[in-house]
Amino acid sequence: MVAGCLANFESLETFQNAGQPAAVGVSYMLKDKNGKWVETLEVTEELWIKMMQETLNGILMILDSVEKLLKTGGNSAISAGLYMFAVEEYGKLLLLKNYKPSKEIIQIKYKNEFRNHRAKFGIAIKTLPKECIILHEGAFDREAFDPEAFDTDEIADCETRQAVFYSDFISSGDFIKPNPSVDKELLEKAVAQLKTIVLVTTIP
Repeated sequence: MVAGCLANFESLETFQNAGQPAAVGVSYMLKDKNGKWVETLEVTEELWIKMMQETLNGILMILDSVEKLLKTGGNSAISAGLYMFAVEEYGKLLLLKNYKPSKEIIQIKYKNEFRNHRAKFGIAIKTLPKECIILHEGAFDREAFDPEAFDTDEIADCETRQAVFYSDFISSGDFIKPNPSVDKELLEKAVAQLKTIVLVTTIP
């Protein structure tokens, strides 16, 4: 760990676990000494490059896992939910690539970009071809899920597909959120296309 990267953070373990799935009741979101979420994270150029490579490798591992699930009769909704984590991580990679070093230091917008689901989905959706996002013929029915929870239909679709891993109620509390429909053939094409894009993605 390069000196200076952990200034104002609780521990090395907290930093290393950032971005990893949190256990129940545990948050790995980086916080400052006052217990507030870190707005900006200052890292070395070396660590920035390593994070981009780690993110890229993670995307490919997720996509490989989705392909294996689909080939062995895995549930399409679960596979689509897992795939959307790859889309989100691709958005993270794009955000990271947008930064420019200043004296070998990178100022990462940790709270509003690196750990912000909508920021990551937003840039991924704007950058990727529609074939990587649309997994079902027809428009996304936001009313069937949570009409006030999302800014755009595309982000709504992405976030709702991730939510397939747990059960929940819609905001009114009088209906259970259904799983969004998935066209297996469209999902397979989306996975293949995203993998092709990621494989040619370069790291600065």
